Amino acid sequence: MTKPKTIPDLERRVLAAVGRLCPARGRIGLGVSGGLDSMVLAEALRRSGLQPLCLHVNHGWRGKQSGGDAQFVESWCRKQQFSFVCKTLTAKVPRTEAAAREARWQFFVATLKKRRIKVLLLAHHADDLVETFLLQLLRGAGPDGLAGLQESREMDGIGVLRPLLAFSKKELQALAKHWRLAWREDASNRSDDYFRNRVRRQLLPYLQKLSGRDPLTVIRRTAQIIADENAFWERELPRVWGSRLALKIFAGKAVAWKRRALRSWLVSQGVTNADFEQIEAVRGLLEREKPSRVNLSRDRFCVRRAGYLLIEGR
Repeated sequence: MTKPKTIPDLERRVLAAVGRLCPARGRIGLGVSGGLDSMVLAEALRRSGLQPLCLHVNHGWRGKQSGGDAQFVESWCRKQQFSFVCKTLTAKVPRTEAAAREARWQFFVATLKKRRIKVLLLAHHADDLVETFLLQLLRGAGPDGLAGLQESREMDGIGVLRPLLAFSKKELQALAKHWRLAWREDASNRSDDYFRNRVRRQLLPYLQKLSGRDPLTVIRRTAQIIADENAFWERELPRVWGSRLALKIFAGKAVAWKRRALRSWLVSQGVTNADFEQIEAVRGLLEREKPSRVNLSRDRFCVRRAGYLLIEGR
């Protein structure tokens, strides 16, 4: 990342990133938490002459503070004449980051599709990208996971855009102060109870001290390389898979191609959480007839039969 020489230069680059990604016409959605990054993106959209539908989720985890976040965002949107929709999560949603993220995404998708909006902007920045990369690495993720956050991709029929991925949190803080923006601070971000916070507050500073280099720049570059390679594989592999996978298509193919193809096929059949060991076990079915099946999640199996692989079970 190139450090801006002046605040006007930083402002120009942020607004240029928004202008490059955002459609000139048509409605757009924007996820707004009330935190620094989302308020910078909301203000950048306003300064670019765009009026998004602002979406906010009240998780209710911090009592009055959570309600205060929702009121803050709603008040700001009202002043800017931006449309605002808020979702308050029920007690049925488990108090975990993964569950909250899924509930938030389902709310975004349902609301945007109801209003026939096909584009959603999210305010993830360079620090988020690096933290996600390290989290996925420590969890043993493959290339898809390590590619991490992407500037542009489609999910569930919604175009997801992240214009701030090239900018660090320090840069966004500097710009927010220049624009005299207010934002909400989440006290839980300072707690080491969460794995992501420990990565941010302990691991990243240690990596910088150990290497003498800015890990944001280095890891962001690596994630981009992996993302570009993923894009290549998406073009290389079939776009549509059948329910039966012919074994003959794997003849003469490299191990890397087989792994990628098997994972892509499994995902197309609704097996979205297969880990490395399961994919390797399925790859073993290509080479031998016994055992003839591999256990997957949710009482499902990958079965080899009459020259094909099939998914069976619930």
